[in-house]
Order: sequence, then structure tokens, then C-alpha cells
Amino acid sequence: MVNTPFFTNFLKVSNLFTIGSIFVLIFLILFLRWMKTKKYSFSKRMMVALVAGLVLGIAIDLIGNSFGDLYTNYAKAEIVAWYSLLGSGVLRLIQLLAVPIVFLSIIDVVIGVEGNNLKSLTGKTFFMLLGTTSISALVAVLVLYIFPLDSVSFAGEISKSTATRMETISTQSFPQFFLDLIPNNVLSVMTTNNSIVSVVIIGILVATAIRFLNKKNPHQVKPAVDVLRAAKTIVSSVLMNILKWMPYGIVALVASTIIRNGLSVISSTLGFIVNLYIAVAIMLIVYVFILLANGLNPIKFYKNAYSTMIFAFSSRSSVGTLPYTIKTLEEKMGVSSQTANFVATMGTTVGMNGCAGIFPAMLGVLLAAASGQTINFTFIVLLVIVVTVGSVGIAGVPGTATVAATVTLNGLGLGNYMNNIGAIFGVDPIVDMGRTMLNVTGSMMSAVIVDKWEGRLNTDIYNGSKDDLIESE
Repeated sequence: MVNTPFFTNFLKVSNLFTIGSIFVLIFLILFLRWMKTKKYSFSKRMMVALVAGLVLGIAIDLIGNSFGDLYTNYAKAEIVAWYSLLGSGVLRLIQLLAVPIVFLSIIDVVIGVEGNNLKSLTGKTFFMLLGTTSISALVAVLVLYIFPLDSVSFAGEISKSTATRMETISTQSFPQFFLDLIPNNVLSVMTTNNSIVSVVIIGILVATAIRFLNKKNPHQVKPAVDVLRAAKTIVSSVLMNILKWMPYGIVALVASTIIRNGLSVISSTLGFIVNLYIAVAIMLIVYVFILLANGLNPIKFYKNAYSTMIFAFSSRSSVGTLPYTIKTLEEKMGVSSQTANFVATMGTTVGMNGCAGIFPAMLGVLLAAASGQTINFTFIVLLVIVVTVGSVGIAGVPGTATVAATVTLNGLGLGNYMNNIGAIFGVDPIVDMGRTMLNVTGSMMSAVIVDKWEGRLNTDIYNGSKDDLIESE
């Protein structure tokens, strides 16, 4: 080991274990690159990257801990730093374009809605997104009833940034929370991913004005519309090119998540993690029945949605997955461009079944039990209402499930008990993968159903299949 500030603090390469871990990552990247040259599909490379990241992270944590202080004090932080350079770097590039893609998508779809169909489309969209969120909250309660957990076992410290955020939100009333979603500064809204709902509001206001002016003076408005649509095409193309790097980023992102948290922390909250993924699996089955009730083949749905689900699981960003989600809906599922853009975009801020449904509902039940409250019918009804209402305006980017949880717990009067489940937030990236996958899957299912209700769904495309949308870009 070279114990000098240049290697330990600046270069972040001070020992052979770090060097070896970096070379293993490079080897895996080259392997994924080889798979691409051999024409392996994007979804297959994403799956390989996900498994490779899990194995790599677990192996480094197990082997590294045998090195004692060398790993704990030096190698662990160095490996995380280098792995994050690739993993978090790709994710940041995706998040970089989140605000413009949502803003431009909302404008494009609202001005593109024919006649007076906007009201009908909006109503059906909210019914599906919020309805499935209510169901997801009930599923969370059911899972904890069948597989009860001891909330005291989750006692632990919450990170300073998370605690500050919780404290800020817990002091707000419901009206104040929604008031804060109304933007008062366009520039500040456009420079943060945490204000996605405010971006949606601005987009709707602009698009509504364009629709009105189109009736009065269409020739004067047309240049602006052309510029906005061209901008959307350009931004979408840039984002799709960035998405092609995701298999490489996923290896590093998943591995660094495991290394940063450690297997010991993950195992201490294993019960909660397992229960959450059981709830996610049940919701995926619920979607099957919803599709069947509407005369649609669920096997075809999941076959078409598979690669997008893997992408969402790996990236942990509903907004970052948005272009891929829309492309999947249009080209693989036969959903009209109007419905795909509108429902998928709204699904990044309204009714996210995982982050704003299952997760806060589970925490609500756990903390209610910890505080001595009886989990009766009245409590469950209140929980479902609070979770559903609180799911409006939660941005679909990594980590914002914390906001949804805090809003829900504050609405139930349980904000003071947040410290009881602090350790859960330590493994948030692990559960966030399943939550985000469910968010995106629920959004796609809702888009398919809404389009079927609108009479626009192309069932010939839905019942067929098409490979790799990202590779075709």
C-alpha cells in the first residue's frame, strides 16, 4: 500500500486490492462490449450487467472484509469512488435531461390532443394511476399481515441529509406541501430534478396557452410549436444515445451500491427487503388480472415490457427511463403516441405504485405498530387515502421515495417515529430498484388500458413483438 495523500485522497488508488477491482470492472465492460459486437440484444446485455454487478459487489465485500483495515479504511472508499465515476456518471447524464424531456413531452402531447379529448384522457389517466396506487397500498398491508415484521429491529441512524429532508417535510401540512409544488420561479424549477411536478405544471400551462392561441392565430404560434417539437426530438435522441451506455454503467452502479452499504447492513433489513419485493411481485400479478379484464394478453404485455422493466430496475429512475418507456409503448405495444406520451409522462409524477404506494404504506404500518396503534379497518382506509393523495407530485428520480414516505407518515401523525426505521433508508438503493421497476411497469400498463378505453390501441402491434428499441435508434 502507498499511504500518501496523493494516492489515498486525490488519485484514490493506494493498494493492489483497489487496482484489482478496477481491472475486474474494465474486464466486465470489455465483455459487455464484446456482447454488443456479437449482436446480443440490449435487454440481454442489461440482464448480464445486472447479474455481473451483483456478483462483483458481493465478491468485493466478502473478500475485502478479510483484508481488515486496509479494505475498511482505504480500499472500500476508493473502489466506490471509481465505480461511481462510471455508474453514477451515466445516471447523472440521464438525470441531466430529465427536466427538458418531461417539459417538452408534456407540451407535445397536450397540444397534440385532438378536440376536447384532453379532459377524457386526463380523467382516465388519473383513474388508472391513482387507482393502482390505492391497490398497491392495500397489497403492502396484506403482505405485512401475512409476513409480520418487528419495526424495532430496524432502529438505526438516518443520514444527515435524509434526516434534514424529513424534518423539513414533516413540518408541512398537506395544503402547504401541495402549495410548494406550485412553481414561482421558472429558472429554479428547470434546474432541479426534485421539481418535476412543477415542470409538469409549467408545461401544461404553456401547452394550454398554445392550444388557445392555435384557434385564434395558428400561423403566429406555429413557429414556436415547430421549435418545441424539434427540441423534443433532439433531446430524445441525445438521451437515447446516453442510454446505450447503461449496460456498462449498471455493472458499476449495482456493485458500488452493495459495496457502499455492505452485506451486513443489507442482511439486517432482509425481512423488509423481501416483503417489499413480495409486494412488488403481487402487484405484477394484479396487473395480469387488470389486463385480462380488458381483453388483453398479459403474457404479451410482459414480453414487450421486459427490457424496459430491466432498464428501470437497473437505473432506479422513472424519469430517466421515460424515453425508453414511451418508445416501448408506441413500437412494441401499439399505444398511440398521444396516450403513450401523456400517461408515461404523468406516471413519473403521479401514482407511482412502488415509490409512492407500497413503500410508504409499509412504513406506515410498521410505525403504527411500533407506536402501539391498532391496525384496524379505519386505519387501513386512512392509510390508503393518505398514500393515494400523497402520491401526487412525487418526482420519479432516485431517492424521492423518502419524500413520499415522509408525507405519508406525517399525514398519519407518525412523523415522530421515523427514527425507528432509520436503517431501512440505509439500503434504499436496494429496494429502490424494485420500486422503480413497479413504477414504470404500472405506468406502461395504465397507458395500454387507457389507450384501449380510448379506442386507439393497435392490437396487432400489441400481440406481436419487436427487438431492441435502443439499438435501432
